[in-house]
Amino acid sequence: MNTQLLSIKAKKFGVRLAALRQKKGLTTEVLSLWTGIANEKLQAIEQGDTTITLPEIEIVALKLGFSTETLIAGELQDLISNKPDQAAVQHYAGLRDRMIALILRKTRLEQNHTIESVSANCGLEPNELDQFESGSKPVPLPVLELLCSEYQIPLFSLIPHQPETDSAPTMDVSTIKLNENMPEDVIEFVNNPINLPYLELARKLSDLDAAKLRSIAEGLLEITY
Repeated sequence: MNTQLLSIKAKKFGVRLAALRQKKGLTTEVLSLWTGIANEKLQAIEQGDTTITLPEIEIVALKLGFSTETLIAGELQDLISNKPDQAAVQHYAGLRDRMIALILRKTRLEQNHTIESVSANCGLEPNELDQFESGSKPVPLPVLELLCSEYQIPLFSLIPHQPETDSAPTMDVSTIKLNENMPEDVIEFVNNPINLPYLELARKLSDLDAAKLRSIAEGLLEITY
């Protein structure tokens, strides 16, 4: 048995696994919890100090949302270069901040609370709560939990529904019919996985009736201007 060759293959696989894990923004500790493979072993695999079995590779690939073939033989350069568009990610986060702000403000007004009373109950400054409700300042999770408790609404009601799957995205772009006459930038937008949240949001908005869409639009105008 050529131990040197096995060592080289183990190190190459380790680099590939680390690249895919980091691409998903996961630590080895989290991946260990997801797969049942000891964290120490995962670290050793990524460093090329130990080997991994095919069943273990299949489990890791499933949890990471990649094919087994990609995990075994994916091109490293493609894995490293195909990073999410940070500008698009930040834009999406900003959009979600504004949507959460709209819900918080709408809920407070519907319950006839003043900014001053809610701020006092939650230990916030009124101007800080005003920033949260305008979408100009992201709401930290602990503060969001306090506000949800104050309004007696579930925190998870603010989270867009996602199917309970281990690795599937919220929307399959392959189901979208692309017209060959569409502008190239539109086709490129649809084919880019980072834009799945926008497409999912557009699909959900298209299911709403005119009255609900008008209400959302009016709320967005209120927190934008």
